[in-house]
Amino acid sequence: MNLALINLLAILTAILLSIFSVFSFNFKKGKTISNRILAAFLFANAMYLIDFSLFAIQKITGLPLHWFSGIGSTFGFLFGPTLYLYICSLTEKDFHFRLFHLFHFLVFAIVFVLVFFRIAIPLIYIYSALHLQTTPYMVACIVVLLQYRKRIKDYFSSIEKLNLTWMLYVVGAFFFMWMVDLVDFILQDLRLITQHEEAYFIFISLLINFFFAILIFYKALQQPEIFKVGSNVEKAQKYEQSRLTESEKKEYLERLEQFFIIKKPFLNPEITIAEVASELNVHSKYLSQAINESLGKNFYDFINSYRIEEAKRQLKNNSDSKKTVLEVLYESGFNSKSAFNSAFKKHTGFTPTEFKKQHS
Repeated sequence: MNLALINLLAILTAILLSIFSVFSFNFKKGKTISNRILAAFLFANAMYLIDFSLFAIQKITGLPLHWFSGIGSTFGFLFGPTLYLYICSLTEKDFHFRLFHLFHFLVFAIVFVLVFFRIAIPLIYIYSALHLQTTPYMVACIVVLLQYRKRIKDYFSSIEKLNLTWMLYVVGAFFFMWMVDLVDFILQDLRLITQHEEAYFIFISLLINFFFAILIFYKALQQPEIFKVGSNVEKAQKYEQSRLTESEKKEYLERLEQFFIIKKPFLNPEITIAEVASELNVHSKYLSQAINESLGKNFYDFINSYRIEEAKRQLKNNSDSKKTVLEVLYESGFNSKSAFNSAFKKHTGFTPTEFKKQHS
């Protein structure tokens, strides 16, 4: 593997990350705190790559940058904390940066000071600490995302634009990149690979970082819906502290079912539990509790059960035999083919096409 190609990829990625960082920091749409944390994450990544290619950068620019050697690598200790806080800022209601959040940056501060003042630390200790810190943060990021994806089903009837699937891919790619680096570090330390083989590990890691940097920046700015979700979704529901009685649950469900039969709000693909609760003059938390505890469903599954029944009716209607499955999914309240197919299979055991053939 050509060393010049590796340095070129690292420098190009660092330049992109630096530009993305400045743009994110000044981006006005969405949550400002989210944009700022994302900017910090991208900047830290850029500094880490600059340190990696410092010799090549000095050779190209002629600038005396030897003083920066080792300092940039300390920014790796910001990867886990900033990515974790960024995800929290997207998924938590009224997220604010608080004093206790500074503890996430304690390790970075300590290592930065030690390296800045050139206090000798074996390189193996720094990289070992870096991987030991990053791995738990990646696991925490995945846990937060999965919990969030579960929670939004209590609030929204359409989640495809809100479920942060892309963020799971980003965390997964970043986690994989660090595993590649870890394997490379271990094999190199044990002298089990040649420099030529090590170059392939580095190239794979940089390539993942390159595409990952573009993906997170593009998706974060492309989907402004993400930034309004956190303000509507609370953390875990604590029903055990609720004063809602069984008779009240029953009453709310009866009113809800009547409303769905008469008004058919499920035909609106963007309907939320807050809008339904407002129509029924019920607090959305109590309505969610009644659906969850009495029916064993979340709002997303509850409303989809009505949509599937409507879709089944249309698919079985001989007078609508020329109607396509795509038309049926939109007319029954879905706005995503994948969500429709998944929900239909879950409720009926058949795909929409199979069901239509059986009743044609």
